[in-house]
Amino acid sequence: MFEVKRELATTRLLTLTGAGGSGKTRLALEVARDLIEAYPDGVWLVELAPLSEETLVPKAVAEALEVSERPGELLTDTLADVLGDRQLLLVVDNCEHLVGATAQLVDRLLDSCQRVRILATSREALRVEGEIRWLVPLLPVPGRGLTFSSEELEGYESVRLFVERAMERDSSFSLSPHNAAWVAEICRKLEGIPLAIELAAARVGTLSIEQIAERLEGSLDLLTRGGRTAMPRQQTLRGTLDWSFELLSEDEKKLFGRLSVFAGGWTLEAAEAVGAGEGIEEGDILDLVSLLVDKSLIVPEGTESSASRHRMLEPVRQYARQRLEDSGQAEETKRRHAEWCMAIAEEAEPELSGRRQGTWMERLEHEHDNLRAALSWSIGGEDSELGLRLAVALYMFWYTRGYLGEGREWLEKAISANRDAATHARARALNSTGWMALFQGKLEEAIPLLEESLALFRRLEDTAGTAAALYNLGVTLVACVEYERAEALLVEAVDLQRNLRDSASIARSLQALSLVTIAQQQYGQAMTAAEEGLMLSREAEDKVGIVLQLCSLALAQLGRGKYEQADVHCAEALRTALGLKWQHGVAMGLQVTGAVAGSREQAIHAARIWGAGDALRAAIGATLSPFEQSYYRPFIEAARTRLGEADFDAAWSEGRTMSPEQAIEYALSVEKPFSAPPSYATTKPSPPSAPEPTADLTSREVEVLELVATGMTSAQVATQLFLSTRTVDTHLTSIFHKLGVTSRAAATRFALEHGLI
Repeated sequence: MFEVKRELATTRLLTLTGAGGSGKTRLALEVARDLIEAYPDGVWLVELAPLSEETLVPKAVAEALEVSERPGELLTDTLADVLGDRQLLLVVDNCEHLVGATAQLVDRLLDSCQRVRILATSREALRVEGEIRWLVPLLPVPGRGLTFSSEELEGYESVRLFVERAMERDSSFSLSPHNAAWVAEICRKLEGIPLAIELAAARVGTLSIEQIAERLEGSLDLLTRGGRTAMPRQQTLRGTLDWSFELLSEDEKKLFGRLSVFAGGWTLEAAEAVGAGEGIEEGDILDLVSLLVDKSLIVPEGTESSASRHRMLEPVRQYARQRLEDSGQAEETKRRHAEWCMAIAEEAEPELSGRRQGTWMERLEHEHDNLRAALSWSIGGEDSELGLRLAVALYMFWYTRGYLGEGREWLEKAISANRDAATHARARALNSTGWMALFQGKLEEAIPLLEESLALFRRLEDTAGTAAALYNLGVTLVACVEYERAEALLVEAVDLQRNLRDSASIARSLQALSLVTIAQQQYGQAMTAAEEGLMLSREAEDKVGIVLQLCSLALAQLGRGKYEQADVHCAEALRTALGLKWQHGVAMGLQVTGAVAGSREQAIHAARIWGAGDALRAAIGATLSPFEQSYYRPFIEAARTRLGEADFDAAWSEGRTMSPEQAIEYALSVEKPFSAPPSYATTKPSPPSAPEPTADLTSREVEVLELVATGMTSAQVATQLFLSTRTVDTHLTSIFHKLGVTSRAAATRFALEHGLI
C-alpha cells in the first residue's frame, strides 16, 4: 500500500492492473481510506462494473460526485467545469469493459482539472498520456518442496489471509502442525490470488483442509460461495473469469483456450507452433499474446534463458482449458502441443552428450511440465508411439537431472502401451528403462530389460543400438560384480563404437572397463583406459563422460597412493558435475573424495563428505551398487573404527545437512573449516583436531544474522532481504558451520560476544 501511495504522489493517473481476483479493488479502497485527509474536496468512488454501455460512464461519474446534468451541455463538459479547481481523488473501479469511454473521460478531466487525481482499477491499462500502470502483485506463497513450521507459514500473506477467512467460517480453526502443509499447498495451488484463497477458505467447516487441497486439482467448482454482498462475478472465481473472457475478441478467445495446453509456460515460438491455425496466422500470435498480457489473462515469466516466456496462473489455466474443451478443438490442440514437445526433445537428444549439454539440459528443464503433459496425453492412448519416442528422447535428461523414478515410470508406461512393437523405439525404451533401474539399485529388474533390448537391437541389425545396449548391460554387470562377463560385453561395445567413430560412447565404455581393472587392483591398466577415455570425452565435449573419467582416474591414483593427483581429479569432477546440475555425478564425486580423505586419516572430513553424498543419492532415489559397496566399505569401516560409532554417525549426519554446493566447498577445502563437536578432539587422540570456529562471514550472512538476532523467522528475513526462504536457510546453515553452532540462539550469542553484529 505504501508503494501505491508513493506512486500516486508522483502522477495524476495511477491504474492498478492485474488478473481477476488479484485484489485491485480492495487495494484501491484501502489506499483511498488512508488518503481521505489529504484531499480537501474528498475521495470519491465510481463503480463501473454494473454498467454495460460506454455512454453511461460520464453519468456514473456525475452521480458519484453528485453533479447534476445541465440542459444543452455535454455531461463531460459539465464535469470538467464543476470539478475545475477542486482538489480531490477520484477512484474509478473496474474499467476494463468500458476502457475506451473511461480513457476519454479521464483524459478530459486531467486536462481540465489540474488538482484532480485519479486512481483506476482495470485488467488493462487505460493508455492515457501520463498514466502510470502498477501491477498488483499476487500474495507471496510458500515454496514448493519445502517444509515450514506454523510460525514460518504465518509470515506469508497468502496463508494469513486463508487463516483469517477460515476463522470467520469456523471460529475453532487455527494453523497447526497437523494442517500447515495442506494450507501451504492450497495457497500454492491458488498462486496467491486473494479472491481464490477467500473462496477456498469459505469451504472450511464443510470440508477438511486436506479435502479442499485435493479438490482444487483441476476444478474451479470448489471456488464458489463468496460474500453475499459481493457482486455476482466476485462470488465465484469462474464468474470473475467469465467477465474477462467475454471482453475478448474472437481471435483472443481462440488463442486463450489453445494456450491452456501449456502446462509450464511457453515461448513465443511455442505459442506460434501450437496456437496458429483456423483463422489465426503465426504472424498474428505476437500481437494476440501482447493483448492477453495487457488484459491480465497471461503473465510474463522471469527466466534465465534468452527467450522470454509467458504463462497462465493455474486457476486461469483451468478455466481456459474448459473453454478449449467447449470449443471442440481440445484434442487437435493437444496433438499440436505433443508434436511440438516431440520436436524439442528430438532436437535436444543428440546434444545431451556434447558441448551444448548444459544449455539443452536447461531448455528441457524449462519445458519439463510441458513434456509431462505431452507424455500423459500421448501415452494415455491418443498416440502411444509418439509417447514412446518422446520418453526415449528424454531418458538422458531424466537420468542426469535426477528424475530416476519419474523417468522410469514414464518409460515403463510407454513400453506397456507399445507392448507388441518390435521397433527401434521400443528397443531403446527397454535399454533406457534398464539404465534407470540400475541406478535405483533394482539390478534384478535391470538385467532382463537390458538383455531384451540387446536381443531386439541385434534382430533389427541396429549397430549403434547394439553398442549402446552392450555398454548399458556391461555397466550393470560391473555393478553386480560380474567382471568377466562385463568385460566381454564392454570390449565388444568398444569395437562397434570404434567402427562407428563415436568418440563419446567409446570413452564411456573405456571408463566402465577401467572400473573392472580397478576392482582387480590393476591400477596401471585402469589409468590407461581412463586417460584415453578422458581425452575422447574432452574431444566430444561430453561433460557427463568427463566426470566419469575423472572419478575413475581419481580411484586409480588413490589405489597407487597418489592422493594429490586424486584430489585434482576429484575437484574437477565435482565442479563439472555441479555446473551440469548432475546430482548423481556430484554424489559419485563425493564418494571418491571421501575415500581419498579417509586414506589420509581425515576421518571426520571423510564421514561428512560421505553423509552429504548419501543425502544427495537419497534425494534422487539412487543407491550404491554392490560394486560401490564392496569397494568403499573398507574406507568407511576404517573411518568408523578411527572415530568410534557415535562420532562417526554424528559426522555423517552433519554431512547430510549440507547442500550440494556446501558439500563440494567443504570437500575441496584445504583447512576443512566445518566445525566439529568437542568430542572429536578430546576423546579421539588420533584424528586431526577440529578447527576453531571462524567469523569469516560474508556481508550477506552478516545481514541474515543481524535479522535473525532480532527474532525474525526465516520467512520474515527472506521478505526483508528480497530472498527466498530456502536461500535464507542455506545462509543460516553456512553461518552455523562457520561459527561452530547448531542453533539460532547460539549463533546470536557467538556473534554478540565476538562483535560480529
